[in-house]
Amino acid sequence: MGSKLKCALCCAVLMVIGGNASAADILVKTPLYASAWINPILIANTQVGLGIVGHRVDYYETTPTIPRFSSERGWLPGLQLGLSAMGPMGDVTNIYVMGAFTWIQGRTEYGASGGPVTADRSGADIRTLDIRLGKGFDVAANWMITPYLGVGYRSWNRDLSNRSGPFGYSELYEHGYVGGGLLVQWAATDRIVLSASGLVGTTLAPKMATSFNGGAPIDPLTYDLGSSAVYMAGLSADYAITREWHANAGVDFLSFRYGASAVALDGSLEPDSRTSNWTLKAGFGYSFYKSPAIAANN
Repeated sequence: MGSKLKCALCCAVLMVIGGNASAADILVKTPLYASAWINPILIANTQVGLGIVGHRVDYYETTPTIPRFSSERGWLPGLQLGLSAMGPMGDVTNIYVMGAFTWIQGRTEYGASGGPVTADRSGADIRTLDIRLGKGFDVAANWMITPYLGVGYRSWNRDLSNRSGPFGYSELYEHGYVGGGLLVQWAATDRIVLSASGLVGTTLAPKMATSFNGGAPIDPLTYDLGSSAVYMAGLSADYAITREWHANAGVDFLSFRYGASAVALDGSLEPDSRTSNWTLKAGFGYSFYKSPAIAANN
């Protein structure tokens, strides 16, 4: 029997056997690491990455009589740098840590129901830092859930200083947040990991500082804003091109409010506001995961 025919028969037998295997068996029999099967979720959760983002801003202020007193809308470009790791810490397995810094910059469409300017384009500089700490639990060979504590910071420099005369100004909104979340992950194959996450928390120490072109008796003028609930959700996919190099993409959603401030020393106040943002992201990562056995031998 020719060598080509022998190879064809072997392939046919393997296909029949593989067709009867479960998804978990396929993961075990076709590992990304040839020497031993390693959970692809651990590999995907241990990497440093850089990506580009498209950020949709939808912000509006409200008053008791005007549902949308002023607003900002538009898509902004940005960059995201992320670092995550999952592994044992002492006798505890699957400890999860994650940090991500996002920088977004561009111009949005400003609108107002009244005042000296009712329509304009304003500059926007948004910076966020998100940190998570959790513990993963294997619920199946290719499924993991990770409850986590999330903390972070967000700033938004809303720049309308391009307006002529004393009506030009800039506003810097800032707040921290803390909350509890859940990360659910599925290793669809030994190279593809799909993730879904959600967090519910509260904003911390929200405030806004305004600086005016023409100056003011109090400049910058700072407003302490009311705290509120914050909601975060995300979907993402990670594809292992090689053992180390990964491609990933995802979408995130963020929603929170700022409560109205007290009356400032100059008699002004900052009204209630609502913010909802969508972020599309795509990039590449480098996984530095090593199994405990591999690490012990190095």
